[in-house]
Amino acid sequence: MRWTRIAAVTAVGAVSVSMAACGSGNPSKGGNNSAANSAAAQNSEAVVAPMNASLSGAAPAIPGAKSGGTLSVDDPTTPPTMDPSGIYYTDSSAYATLLYRGLTQYRYVNGKPQLVPDLATNLGTASPDGLTWTYTLKSGLKFSNGQPVTAADVVYAVKRSFAVDSVAKNGTQYQMEYLQGGSTYKGPFDQPNANFPGVTATGTNTVVFHLTKKWPSLPYFMSFPEVSPIPKASDTKATYQQHPVTTGPYMVKSYTIGSKMVLVKNPYWNPSTDPVRHQYPNQIDINFSVTPLTSQQRILANSGVGATTVNIAPIDSSLVTEVEGAKKDQFVDGPTGCVYYDNMDTRKIPFAVRKAIAIAWPYNQIRKAGSVSPLSFQPATTYGPLSLPGFKAYPPVNGAIGQGNGDPAKAKAMLAAAGDSNYKLSYYYINNQPNGIKANQAQKAGLEAAGFQVQDIGVSSQVYETDIANSSAPVNMLQGTPGWCYDWPTGDAVYPPLFNGKGITNGLSVGEFSNPAISAEIAQYQALPIAQAAPKWAALDQTLMTDYLPALPDNYALANFTFGDQVHGVQDALVVGMPVMTDLWVG
Repeated sequence: MRWTRIAAVTAVGAVSVSMAACGSGNPSKGGNNSAANSAAAQNSEAVVAPMNASLSGAAPAIPGAKSGGTLSVDDPTTPPTMDPSGIYYTDSSAYATLLYRGLTQYRYVNGKPQLVPDLATNLGTASPDGLTWTYTLKSGLKFSNGQPVTAADVVYAVKRSFAVDSVAKNGTQYQMEYLQGGSTYKGPFDQPNANFPGVTATGTNTVVFHLTKKWPSLPYFMSFPEVSPIPKASDTKATYQQHPVTTGPYMVKSYTIGSKMVLVKNPYWNPSTDPVRHQYPNQIDINFSVTPLTSQQRILANSGVGATTVNIAPIDSSLVTEVEGAKKDQFVDGPTGCVYYDNMDTRKIPFAVRKAIAIAWPYNQIRKAGSVSPLSFQPATTYGPLSLPGFKAYPPVNGAIGQGNGDPAKAKAMLAAAGDSNYKLSYYYINNQPNGIKANQAQKAGLEAAGFQVQDIGVSSQVYETDIANSSAPVNMLQGTPGWCYDWPTGDAVYPPLFNGKGITNGLSVGEFSNPAISAEIAQYQALPIAQAAPKWAALDQTLMTDYLPALPDNYALANFTFGDQVHGVQDALVVGMPVMTDLWVG
């Protein structure tokens, strides 16, 4: 999951980009903050999300939880969209769990994810050849406008996720690869009369997916908002995200793009059909593009609305003493499945120059200037997270060590030897947040010391994620995917979307990397059973690092959540790297 998704610490733009930290710490207040001291150690433990196809009924009440009040969420960035057809960031995906129900969904038991049925009665029934999957909808499901949910609404939503030039821009790519007709279908707006064969409805409650090849991980994908039903008659296309028809416990009262989304309770949500979610706060205010330090200071002081606010950004380094001491009950951290990258456009920057950048990169200076806390990251040396089952780390290659001050003299010599002295690097950075500005200054200074020309282009946090997803932008660094949290904890949810080249035009790639031989290798591994594929993915990781270096692995993110003393139930949702939004309550 991209960009995921919360913030971390990589390249200057991404000091507060909405990407990622996943974690599995225990719930706050009624749980404890025990994950704080063990997050780094847990970050390399293999994560498994088992399937529980038989779970049904309502989610158990959280002991002591109260209904009522207003919960605020402070987000340092703005997701490009909140349209369910295009949601693919970690923050927007987490907010989507409040609004949209998939056919399946994750629930968290003692901080561990488990895939369970959501709108569907089970996790799907596969045909003997594995090319057809059938889902039956539960009875009694309604939209927030009171209309019943039907299989046709699911089919329409899936078709809508192909509209990549509009509502589904920057969304997922799996459906294009696996569903029959997906490679050419353009969605219901551009092709209203097309007979798309990839998904069909039988009667009012049966949805059938027709595949081009086996997809063992399909039940995980069915948790995505892209398969949450949308009634065609309610579709307002570009403005749908502001007044969507929802199936989750909340609905949208108002949405000012780039600023604030206000959610209120959905009166037609049926808790008896939902084994995952709760509906505790009367209202949830999600504030976008919030300056992290100011928000975290207000929260830790329990000042005004700060007492009922949770901040999802990495803790500022100036506040570490507080959250490790007197304010430890107002902070949760934990391990993640997320890795941040410093991308280098492989279409534009020669391999020899990319290796010189690796030697020059001033990791430590950037982190210090950006007030990056050691509680929020570990230095990374691989593209995949250490928590992938079967993954084995290997010694750093090409000088990409994920930490240190860089070696500008050596890098300058490497550029001269390659005949690329004074090579020009250009990139976007966030210029409306103090830490982003300071981190950019350190980054630029380190690169210039190594002999690079640097063109840094400042943009606001409101447009940053959109700008870096533009593969045609006139820059050659830090475009594409600045970080990745696996969509589910297997290698096929990391390497195909990032390195098969199919997502470049949609801003979904690392270093705009595309190589036919690597793509063929990826396709082979996708067809293997998960256990057999695991060591193959690890070997591919090392090949990519050694022979291509499309990006510098920057850090393995750690989850950080800071919250007021009236916020309860804070625990990490490992898959999206955000709090389990439907467990939060205030009082």
